[in-house]
Amino acid sequence: MKIDIVNGNVVTGDGKTFLENTSVVIENGLITDLPRMAYMPYRFYTNKVIDAHGGIVMPGLINIHVHAVCGGNPFIWAWDPLPEDRILSNLNVHLLQGTTTVLNLDGFVMPFENEAINKLHPINIKMTTLHTPKNIRAAELAGGRKLDECRRNFTAEESVALGAIALGEVGSPGTSYGTYEKSLLLGRPFLATDALALDDAFVNKDDEALRKAAKKAGLDMTIDEVKKFVKETSMDTIEAHNEAILETIECVPKLGIPTSIHTEPAAIEVLLEAARALGPQLIATHVNHHFSTEELIKVAKEIKKTGAWIEVLTADLFSARQIEADPKPTFALLAQDLGDVIITDYSGGYHDSILLLIKKSIEQGVTTLPKAIRMATSSPASII
Repeated sequence: MKIDIVNGNVVTGDGKTFLENTSVVIENGLITDLPRMAYMPYRFYTNKVIDAHGGIVMPGLINIHVHAVCGGNPFIWAWDPLPEDRILSNLNVHLLQGTTTVLNLDGFVMPFENEAINKLHPINIKMTTLHTPKNIRAAELAGGRKLDECRRNFTAEESVALGAIALGEVGSPGTSYGTYEKSLLLGRPFLATDALALDDAFVNKDDEALRKAAKKAGLDMTIDEVKKFVKETSMDTIEAHNEAILETIECVPKLGIPTSIHTEPAAIEVLLEAARALGPQLIATHVNHHFSTEELIKVAKEIKKTGAWIEVLTADLFSARQIEADPKPTFALLAQDLGDVIITDYSGGYHDSILLLIKKSIEQGVTTLPKAIRMATSSPASII
């Protein structure tokens, strides 16, 4: 089977190469030639010719941080399984955004559950594991439910033997600012921006700011009740998840796989301790999440010193804008070449596409097309 893609401009994914007016020759699924011409004359025996109409021809994207794309218990908190149609819908979103391979960071998904979805959808779904003692404890504390015996007794070693390629996502003490947890306790939707304001005021021990945030969020509570509310939904699980991060220092070398570790202010010291021990075996997730621009650059530089990898999160910067509303920290990270890989995470299901962040970043002049495509293709491939 021979396929020619003509009238295109090729970005190879190496971070440097941009080939204008170049065709792509594919034979039996492999690229065999890149003729430097827009149209190849007299290709009588090609089975199919695709006209790129002057557009970009590039590798399929590799997204090494996604959630909710398999059966079983999603996220680090092992929530109840999603309906199959929602799982397939989430995968369709990734596929339509140009992604061909994803790494599912729902580490309590079992191998047979991962394989079942792989057979139903064309995206290549790679799996991770969280089947270690500290991660099980942290999940049960944060999720408020006990894992079934199958997941409790399964080991990370068994998971790796059956195809898991990373340990993760380690150390996520709850949804962003405990938004889901707050909504659950209140029995009504709770805005992420309101949740963030409450958490910041609590951490800064600013009672006046806490009162204002509570009033804006419509909480009819005393100040002590608000503190209890924030503690239960955002703070109590941090210690358990930090212990899970420290556990990686011992277990990752034994497993021989990298680990994806949740990055946020409350965990930065233990993350850096793990990064200094593990170096390139550690992926610091969504480093542009939760931090101001100044904090972000400082933290990113400290992580880079250890040899660990840095994820750049698309979040929902340009669409829903519930989790992240300001693109400036992200642009700053890219402008200083501190990011290694672009990912979507989940962002409440409203994540922007990797290609949209690339487009906006190029428009801002903070990166180039070859560099950005590398961060979504060859770079994640080399990391995992």
